[in-house]
Amino acid sequence: METLVRKNEATERWYPQSVNDYKASIKIPNNTAEYKRMNSNFAYSMQYIEYLEKQLDELKLSDVLITMLYKSYIITGMGIIELLFVYLLKNNGLWNQTEWKEYAEFKANPKEINSEIIKVETKLYKKVPSYDMRMDLDSMIKKVEKKHILTINHNIFPALKQLRELRNRVHLQLGEGAYDHDYNSIGFDEVQMMRRILYAILTAPEICNNEDVFKFINTSYARCI
Repeated sequence: METLVRKNEATERWYPQSVNDYKASIKIPNNTAEYKRMNSNFAYSMQYIEYLEKQLDELKLSDVLITMLYKSYIITGMGIIELLFVYLLKNNGLWNQTEWKEYAEFKANPKEINSEIIKVETKLYKKVPSYDMRMDLDSMIKKVEKKHILTINHNIFPALKQLRELRNRVHLQLGEGAYDHDYNSIGFDEVQMMRRILYAILTAPEICNNEDVFKFINTSYARCI
């Protein structure tokens, strides 16, 4: 970490593994604009995971700042997993599609029925060539699990669902009650879970070209047990 301090003027600075190494480590091809973009964003996020690991390993921080590093790790890690699930579902022809597009919407005036105010809304759809629907991360996790398109231990999926809920804490207003905040919800156990799940998915045969690139995650996980 000292090599990153500007005033030290280190001749050799720490750098994460290269973008090209990360791109080559997974099986997403570079044959479309979408996949090229996904490969780049994957590599940038993995470099950031490396940097977060370095901070957690070498910096002496307050408990609050450590918690926020854990949060950044989980948000970034789940973003990487979401990207990989998009690729898997589309590559296997399992992305949700529809051939119906909203054409018109009609809203009736509210009226009182049995002392309650009722409103009717009607939507019309027209048939069009099939197109991709929006899928949220929860839907992706359920479909990847149901279709068995990833060779990983089944107990990973309940943990993924828990991490997805923590990832939603990117929305700072979420929570129930005064004490349901990041500091009480994210800790060592959660970042260890993220390390374990991320490494398992990155090294799955449907994803991975080179396990060695991801060994630093497993090393951090094992060191902290």
